[in-house]
Amino acid sequence: MPSPRPLSPLKTDLGNGRLATHHFSFLRALAEGLPALDAARRYLGVEGVAEAHAAHRAVVDQVQALARRRREKHWRLVGIEIRATPPSSVPSMADWAESEGLDGWSEAELLEMYQQRFGALDASARRRAARNERMRAQRLQLLKDLEVTAAERPSPLDPLDGWLNPELADELLKLGDLTLANLRARIARGGQWWRGLAAYGPTKAARLARYVELLLGEPMDSRSGAWPLATAQQRLTVLSGREGVNRADAGACATEARDDREAVRAWIAARAGSPHTAAQYEREAERFLLWCVIERRKALSDATAEDCRAYMDFIANVPSSWISRRKVARLAPGWAPFRGPLTLASQAVAIAAVHSLFAWLVQARYLVGNPWALVNRKLGDDPRSAGDDPAGSRAFTPAVWAAIKVHLAQHPNTASAQRLAWLCVFVEATGLRAAELLRARRGDLKPSGTGWLLRVHGKGRKNRTVPVPSSALAATRYYFEARGMDFDSADNEAPLLASLTDPTKAITYRALAETFSRLVKRVIPTLPLDERRSAERASTHWLRHTHATRAAEREVPLDVLQENLGQSDPRTTARYYRAQIVRRQDAMELAFGRSLDQVG
Repeated sequence: MPSPRPLSPLKTDLGNGRLATHHFSFLRALAEGLPALDAARRYLGVEGVAEAHAAHRAVVDQVQALARRRREKHWRLVGIEIRATPPSSVPSMADWAESEGLDGWSEAELLEMYQQRFGALDASARRRAARNERMRAQRLQLLKDLEVTAAERPSPLDPLDGWLNPELADELLKLGDLTLANLRARIARGGQWWRGLAAYGPTKAARLARYVELLLGEPMDSRSGAWPLATAQQRLTVLSGREGVNRADAGACATEARDDREAVRAWIAARAGSPHTAAQYEREAERFLLWCVIERRKALSDATAEDCRAYMDFIANVPSSWISRRKVARLAPGWAPFRGPLTLASQAVAIAAVHSLFAWLVQARYLVGNPWALVNRKLGDDPRSAGDDPAGSRAFTPAVWAAIKVHLAQHPNTASAQRLAWLCVFVEATGLRAAELLRARRGDLKPSGTGWLLRVHGKGRKNRTVPVPSSALAATRYYFEARGMDFDSADNEAPLLASLTDPTKAITYRALAETFSRLVKRVIPTLPLDERRSAERASTHWLRHTHATRAAEREVPLDVLQENLGQSDPRTTARYYRAQIVRRQDAMELAFGRSLDQVG
């Protein structure tokens, strides 16, 4: 019967002399009191109690054997458990004296002050505490001495069988991987790079990737195409921001956050008004936090104005090693913080989010100052953008809009066509966001003295009232009738936009987006070539832009349109009032189009 396969990727016996610095870091962490499972995860790249125990035993056995060969009389200290603190859970006298800066005091004087501070221990407890402290110090010194003389830095050209368990090394050899560099390149390719390894899935593959990163130390360069996941996790622990140079006095802090990651979570919880905003905030803060620890080797709370300027340059040209492979789960092998290069608009969003984070941290007295306030954050216009080109607009042109209406008119008796016809008429007339439309119910539509109004709970959890023009109301009455419901007597909870199978149930955003996308794809082949280019990019949000653009063209006052759209900044609404390119062309052609010899 074959022996069970080792759970840990590292070689069980590690080989004579095959000890690396991270093995000693693991043992030092144990000596300092870090739980064995946490130390194994951090320094050996393994998970789970059984795996951590096997890896622990393998490292201890090898280091003890090394110590015995070198005639170290305290070699047993490598593997025994030593209590780092007295049984009363108060700090040891040595740790307390160091934290208080009591250098130069005699042991008797320290003992007297220590007992005054924490109370007297009985004689046996003092002897145990003193003995444990001596043993812990001897153990740390032994590990330090052995590491200096015996720790080997793995080379990318080392054969796999020197660092991995034999079964795993043999399987990788069959796949063509001879060295650690070969394996690292396989991991860097991303995707399901572990295919061909028996009993390997994403979880075990992530552990092996972390272990390879631990062995080779420094993150791979941009040419290798892999993002240093294991290194990032280690540095986030070390560069936590607890001692950041920009940290304010903890006693005056208005948040309970102890480090940078907790501070980011506090900011998101306090300021994000919706799950979508929370996800966006988390993504942008995580990117900047990871960039700080990987590229600048400092905590977020150490960031300076120079770092902020450098980050702006970084996101303007994101390296390929920071771009994630397709269809890779977050923090899985092949994952990276960015999905692709950032447009100028995406860069502006990223900078605004991080600036907002730092401003809040200063207000919360977690940080002293905001380095982003010292940086020119203006990006200007994208030289590659379409500008006023109709193809660059996110509103349907009159020709495309007419083609959509013709297509729907050709299928008037289908439930899908009736729903889409109502959707186009209602949103063109009201300009609702997709989320607002999906939340709208019959009870939100109310008559007023001069017409009908729709109560909307919109972006930022703000309420507003939107006028419903007569055309939109007539389309709604017809749509309810097509669903077998009387508009006037319908239940208040009946959705305005309903499922095709159950007229009393609302639909999801995904269903709405897919339905509208299919409609546009059916219309595109009927369009002239010059109209197809813009329509191919259309989404349901284009309905809102179409409403705003048509309203501006028809000279609806800016303040009316701003209130109707629920936009807090009039500058956002004002962009729809720029003279449309077709009108500008007609005006210039009328003024200057005739040849000079015709002027007279």
